[in-house]
Amino acid sequence: MTRFQATASRPVASLGTALERVRCPRPVLVDRMVSSLSAHGQLAPLVAVERSGTMQILDGFKRLAAAKRMGWPELAVSTAQLDEATQWATMLALNRGPQSMAELDEALILRELVQTGLTQVQIGELVQRHKSWVSRRIGLVERLHPELVEQMKLGMLAPGIGRRLLSLPPGNQLQIAAAAQSADLGPRDAELLVSLWLKASAPEARAYLLAQPRAALEKAHPQHAAPDLRLTPQGQQLCRLLGVLSAVAPRVSGLLPPAQPDRTLLSKPLQEASEAVCRLAKSLGRFASGGSESASGAADEPDSSCA
Repeated sequence: MTRFQATASRPVASLGTALERVRCPRPVLVDRMVSSLSAHGQLAPLVAVERSGTMQILDGFKRLAAAKRMGWPELAVSTAQLDEATQWATMLALNRGPQSMAELDEALILRELVQTGLTQVQIGELVQRHKSWVSRRIGLVERLHPELVEQMKLGMLAPGIGRRLLSLPPGNQLQIAAAAQSADLGPRDAELLVSLWLKASAPEARAYLLAQPRAALEKAHPQHAAPDLRLTPQGQQLCRLLGVLSAVAPRVSGLLPPAQPDRTLLSKPLQEASEAVCRLAKSLGRFASGGSESASGAADEPDSSCA
């Protein structure tokens, strides 16, 4: 367990921020800290480690930035004697719980731990996390294009989208990220777009994905098409399910007729599906032209019936 020395007041100007390189700037949080310090004063000390004769802040960067903005001359600081690996593990530990740091911050810290020579298994033991947790976050910064890492640091790219790009070469990551951002895609849609990109081989197909990402997604995955906001919640759900039907029907037709060895085993499912499709076709035909159901419920039904 890390032991901190007694808290002492130290000049704000003497506190270094070299370790802030692993933290993503969030100006809005500094604004909130200014309000908190103005109303309540400093409630908790900063934590620092000594490096080359300078006290480098390990925790409390927002408090330090707010104090500088407010012109405070001093802040209460606790110090600790830590080696390089332990300092990064301590930074993670101090930011768990409700005030936990962003996923990218964690990834940047873990990359620093890798650079100390530790394996991912050793890092997991040090920070008390499973190695898969460590691997996912390290991959976020080691396999992602540096420009996209910087975009995430600035809040311009969601980490969830960044993770979906890891299966692509760095250059393609930039292309897909730009397309996803221009179409305002979420992580799930970005994942589907990456999948379409990997399946596409023709330059024309890939150009279409970049130019019209949302249209390409709606064509390939109609169930994920953005709902018409004029529809009621029930209407939006129906719209999505109709898209699923339209996508699945050609695939089912392409598998018919079943192979001779399968026909006996599939006879019951085929009969049940045929009856269900027949009932659905009658219902769809009743409303396809925009008409409403008649009082009798039968006047608008088509004359044809399923065999």
